[in-house]
Amino acid sequence: MKVTTAKYAQALAEVLKDEKDAKEIEQKIQNLLKLLTKRKQGKLIKELPEVFKKAWLSQKGQLEVNVTLPYKPTDQDKLKIVRLLTEALNKEVIISIKVDEEILGGMKIEFGDYIIDGTVLKNLEMLKNSIANK
Repeated sequence: MKVTTAKYAQALAEVLKDEKDAKEIEQKIQNLLKLLTKRKQGKLIKELPEVFKKAWLSQKGQLEVNVTLPYKPTDQDKLKIVRLLTEALNKEVIISIKVDEEILGGMKIEFGDYIIDGTVLKNLEMLKNSIANK
């Protein structure tokens, strides 16, 4: 039975959870990479960083969220977005903000496998489709 990248990532996150020594952390990561190579699962190494990042954040009760806005938000705007998302998602939120002036207004929120598109452009597109289907 082959072990998935997610299982390796979860195991690594669990092993590193309380580790403070940088050399120990490096050694444990190298051991995992050697194990993958020995088991002829080297192709999983490419996927491991992104999958590990998700496992690590999940273990800590955190969630990475990408927010797209039509303007550069102020620090106060960022704090408000973080607070609202933390309350809505019931997890500590780490946001990454992208500015896209083409969306006109509103915002787009992406996390995990979810996309919440509340942009003006998307709403206009939905309205257009709604009118065209009547």
